[in-house]
Amino acid sequence: MTDQPFTVETLGGAVSCQVSPDSRQVTVEMGEVRFDSTAIPVVGEAREVLNEEIAIDGERLRFCAATIGNPHCVILSDHPTPEQARRFGPLIEVDPRFPNRTNVQFMKVTDRDNIRIEIWERGAGYTLASGSSSTAAAAVALRLGLCDPDITVHMPGGRLHIRFHDGFFATMTGPVTKICDGVMADEMFENGLQ
Repeated sequence: MTDQPFTVETLGGAVSCQVSPDSRQVTVEMGEVRFDSTAIPVVGEAREVLNEEIAIDGERLRFCAATIGNPHCVILSDHPTPEQARRFGPLIEVDPRFPNRTNVQFMKVTDRDNIRIEIWERGAGYTLASGSSSTAAAAVALRLGLCDPDITVHMPGGRLHIRFHDGFFATMTGPVTKICDGVMADEMFENGLQ
């Protein structure tokens, strides 16, 4: 059955997923979002990285940092735009305070249940949508007390619903879109790929 849970192996570990009975949505257990500077990492003393300032390209921006297996820097913005992401994102990504580089989200909280983000993805550039970026930004909104635990994240590429439980453990639900049919060659599995 298509609505049976299944596991996807990722670099961050096993992730549990479940497709809805109508095959129109998938829910993914994203794990726990953490704000600890040593886990993200962010240089400096051990701390939760919340409401700090960064000076970039002549501007002072307020940010929070988080990890969900990969590092995120969430910039609080009154009006996030693609231009803002393209201007500041590449500079923040490689800022020395982020020794492993970082993903960057520019976030506006629109109400207790909704946020809007623009994304600069580490190593990829401007990005229309991202599950980990959505989760990190939503966690920051919740941690700052700006949103409730059920948050819809609006991005240029679509919407995702993030739900937090037991603190900052997150599930992400979004649409399923069939993109192709294919056949995997047996050779794919010859070198230990499974």
